[in-house]
Amino acid sequence: MFQKVSIIGSGNVATQLGKALVNNGTVVTHVASKNRDHAQELANLLKADACSLDELPNQFTIICVSDDAISAVCSEIAEGIPLVYTSGSVGLEDLPSRDRIGVLYPLQTISKTGTVDMKSVPFLVESKNESFQREIYEFALVLSPSTHIVNSEQRRKIHMAAVWINNFTNHIVYQAQKITEDQQLDYRLLLPLLKETLNKLDHQSAFEAQTGPARRGDSNTIEKHLNAQSGTARELYELLTKSINETYNDEEL
Repeated sequence: MFQKVSIIGSGNVATQLGKALVNNGTVVTHVASKNRDHAQELANLLKADACSLDELPNQFTIICVSDDAISAVCSEIAEGIPLVYTSGSVGLEDLPSRDRIGVLYPLQTISKTGTVDMKSVPFLVESKNESFQREIYEFALVLSPSTHIVNSEQRRKIHMAAVWINNFTNHIVYQAQKITEDQQLDYRLLLPLLKETLNKLDHQSAFEAQTGPARRGDSNTIEKHLNAQSGTARELYELLTKSINETYNDEEL
């Protein structure tokens, strides 16, 4: 297993992954970033050295940069350095060919501040090099027992599912917050409902757990809600209502 690693990037994933690695006994020796000041800041936190890409040592290196930058970064790194990147959507076939390259994708929303319990985060790993894939897998197990080998198509699809469950859900919560703010109500009144919605999914499928006006065919309530909204919010409500109707249209309401 890799005892010493380098990190490329200094943002959300680089910071939290770096802290988790150090806490688990892995030595992060180098941090590289396009912004040298940011690299130095993270390096100080991890007790590592800040460096440029051409100064990286020949050791396991984790690329934590935006999807658009991964290919260019890979092209600048010496061929012999084993690389993994943390993207959910970039396929191995999209990158310059090299022998030891793979994926270490944490399936979680991650911010730079606060603490992320990496032990609870699923990690998806992949490489076309089977022996290197096994090395990545064993390395990821140090971070989380929920480590899984997937292919690029599976990873892209679960990333798409993650956008639905995280990014879109968050935006829907934002729409709900606007409604409560317009009525001078504390949006936190809705938090117990949101928490119970998620708790139910521990023992029910989303299909089984669905409730609400669209699920029960309550057209009067739906019409009132639509009339009380306008613009994109109304369109979203109408589209989601249609989707729920179509999901259950074969059932007797």
